[in-house]
Amino acid sequence: MNDAPRLVIGTAGHIDHGKSRLVHALTGTDPDRLPEEKARGMTIDLGFAHSRIDDCDLWFVDVPGHERFIRNMVAGASGIDLALLVVAADDSVMPQTREHAEVLSLLGLDRCVVALTKMDLVDDDWAEAVEEEVRELLDSLGIRVERFVRTSAETGRGIDELRQVLVDLARRSAADADGYAWFRLPIDRAFSIAGRGTVVTGSVAHGRVCAEDELDLWPAGRRVRVRHLQTHHEGTEAAAGRMRLALNLAGVALDEVRRGCELATPGYLEPTRLMDVWIAALRMPGKILRRELRLRLHIATSEVLARLRLLDSPDAPRVDGVWGQLLLAEPVVAAWGQRFILRDESGSRTLGGGTVVRPVARRWNRRHPADPAVLEILRSGPAKARLDACVAAYAWDPCPDEQLATRAGIGALETLRAVRRQLGVEGRIRRLRIASTEVYVHASHLDALAERLCERLRVFLGENPRLPGLSRNEWPAWMPRNCPARLRPVVADWLIEHKRVALADGYVVPPGHAAAMSPEDQRLFDAICAQFEEAGFQPPAPGALACLTPKNARRVRELVDLAVARGRLVRVSAEVYLHARRWDELVEKVTAEIRARGGLTVAEIRTLLGSSRKYVVPIVEALDAAGITRRVGDRRVLAGTTR
Repeated sequence: MNDAPRLVIGTAGHIDHGKSRLVHALTGTDPDRLPEEKARGMTIDLGFAHSRIDDCDLWFVDVPGHERFIRNMVAGASGIDLALLVVAADDSVMPQTREHAEVLSLLGLDRCVVALTKMDLVDDDWAEAVEEEVRELLDSLGIRVERFVRTSAETGRGIDELRQVLVDLARRSAADADGYAWFRLPIDRAFSIAGRGTVVTGSVAHGRVCAEDELDLWPAGRRVRVRHLQTHHEGTEAAAGRMRLALNLAGVALDEVRRGCELATPGYLEPTRLMDVWIAALRMPGKILRRELRLRLHIATSEVLARLRLLDSPDAPRVDGVWGQLLLAEPVVAAWGQRFILRDESGSRTLGGGTVVRPVARRWNRRHPADPAVLEILRSGPAKARLDACVAAYAWDPCPDEQLATRAGIGALETLRAVRRQLGVEGRIRRLRIASTEVYVHASHLDALAERLCERLRVFLGENPRLPGLSRNEWPAWMPRNCPARLRPVVADWLIEHKRVALADGYVVPPGHAAAMSPEDQRLFDAICAQFEEAGFQPPAPGALACLTPKNARRVRELVDLAVARGRLVRVSAEVYLHARRWDELVEKVTAEIRARGGLTVAEIRTLLGSSRKYVVPIVEALDAAGITRRVGDRRVLAGTTR
């Protein structure tokens, strides 16, 4: 893999200002590859060239200058590191000079080299005036001019100087790193080679790829294998960082891939048709101000019809931009912070552009309104704040770490996990575990859920005062409907484990719950407890207590369960209950006798308690289950003994 300094350079400028001829003079390669381009002498699609100067690799993306092909220019400019703005010295700034410069600014390219071409037709005084006009244009757009170079492809003037300027910039850029470890390549060209199959090319956005790697082909989401890699006509086993790259894909038909598709490391990208965006600049088409617009979205190498919905009225005062939501006619893939261009529906005028804030969004409505404060955090906040907002946004539907990193704009998974640990320490997010998988839920959702469910439990138990609580088996069904089925038991257990609700003998109740009963129910409740206390170790069956009330047996059963939940009774088995004081007495007697005699049989325990086998067998099994005794042969010994 070549680690030499490198730079992907895109031309920009008006038609007939000499962009292609300048690239040819710099590289020896004619970027016009189509027969009609050569015949008409006019670039209509993207052209590509490469030059190695000293130890530096320079890739050139040559774009058409005609206004009818601005969409091709945008596709080419989306993947470059540096713009080479070409201005003919005899023409100066022209309409497409301005539009191309505006596109560069909207795509976040804040520096460029300006090449004044056709210097053989003007003198230096004229060139000074042209440079001043170009500088004024670029200053108004926030683009810094690295160098002005006066050139002539006819005489060769300035060509060597321009090469050296580009080499110096490549060396200066070599230390820049975007921190994104995963591979991404928007495709700008696809073709077929006999004996090889489908080949795609593009400017690598970031990351590393090797021959035989598997990648996702988007927006279809198909998994593909990289057969071979090639850069500037040389095969390579691996490639990393910004460069022009060709990939030979195995088993992919040419009609399955086109400009606008993307290749990426599996797991990071996801198709979307709804994005929250920050519009840095927007001019309205026509004279009527509208809150919703139909337009064309240019993102990476994709062009798709879209509907833009503005958060605020278009005539509302604003300083530097406006929030919007884009609804796309077909799915694309996008990442946090990605730049885009907006053009009118006919594709004849650039309206503005901005950045993706939330690549996978939820439609704004009354139930889920847009929150400008959260959107601003996502746009300009630090990584920790962005991650916090992203975890909060997906609520009960957690996404994998790879997609979360793309949504939050965090390049490496190690960084994501380190930031998430900080949020966990601060109590902002909570970790839940499903089998061997960890899931993270924002603390605000769990807090709100606990409060809502406690209130619902109070209402439920207020309407059913004889119930001891909600059965634990039914508790997961109370989790939110939008919580995935696999997550509901985990959330339900977390709420119990962290004491957001209480668990009383298998029943879920609000913390500190004490049911209010009617005087009639209270008298019956006390009578039932008294019956069990008087019965000692031969307790009555719940069904036999129906004689205490003319009401139905269900009422008695509910009060027995309530007594268990309140600690007045102990459930020994499905049909055997003991009064709590009798249970404590039983445990004391049995453990003291076992210590004295070394062990007891069931018959000896029956004699000790003065009970019958009907009750003693479940009592002994309950003692074993509680960890008080354990069975050794036909005797019970204390659970902590070694005999």
